[in-house]
Amino acid sequence: MECYLITDMTEIINTFQIQDKNILKTSDSGCLNGNSFFNIIRIKGILILFLALIILVFCVNADSGMDLLTIGDYSGALAAFTQEVDDYEGSDQAPIFNNIGTCYVALGDLENASKYYEKAVISNPEYFRSWINLGAVQEKLGRIDDALTSYEKVTSKNREFFADALVRKGNILSSLGKLDEARTTFLEGENYATVQTAPDVYTGIGAVAFMQNDTIEAENAFLKAIELDTGGAIMAYTNLGVLYVTQGEYDKAKAAFQMAVSHDPDGISNAQTYLNNLERMSGTNQS
Repeated sequence: MECYLITDMTEIINTFQIQDKNILKTSDSGCLNGNSFFNIIRIKGILILFLALIILVFCVNADSGMDLLTIGDYSGALAAFTQEVDDYEGSDQAPIFNNIGTCYVALGDLENASKYYEKAVISNPEYFRSWINLGAVQEKLGRIDDALTSYEKVTSKNREFFADALVRKGNILSSLGKLDEARTTFLEGENYATVQTAPDVYTGIGAVAFMQNDTIEAENAFLKAIELDTGGAIMAYTNLGVLYVTQGEYDKAKAAFQMAVSHDPDGISNAQTYLNNLERMSGTNQS
């Protein structure tokens, strides 16, 4: 057996070159040639590395808070976001605190949700999404004055969030019977309304007009909301149906309630109840 005395790096390289030449020679007898052999090894190595990277990325993403939140694993998402928040500082923590708050909402823990939404707005007072979320939680907790304050923290720097905050503020004011203030708030929202918020703005304008006995303005506002979002203006359809009932236009009311129900699989409105009552009333009259 021939041995190679390796004394430095040059000889190490040369030794491998000699071995490569031997492989090339054996390939002349019909076996795979040396270049093809090493190309395949190289390609296999690249493929293995590529697959490893895909698996690594998949594993990381599978454990991310947003993915867990999306699939409904709220406890897992909460743990992921709680761990992730330490990777950020200052205002960059606001979105993570917001996500933690949202996890707590999904888990039914409104007090902790409020706590983390507050952390979000403290870390970044212009993170308007959290002001709105904080206000919504405060409403559910019955802290109406606090909710109004939270909504008022949202400014016109972001049109969509500002209009959303005005709608929510207007809804509170109208529920408190402060109709003039509510109307002013909704009309201000009209100036900033986006495609997403305009239907809610006009639904609010219509609701206040209806409560102030201005049925013409109310009907026009509800129809405007429906025109802007035919498939999503559930409350506008519902309110329009109620308006038609008060005017004795039961066929129109039934059609409006049916449209509301058809677009309301989660039952967020009372349209189905109103429709049932209307149909019972119609059946009684026919008998």
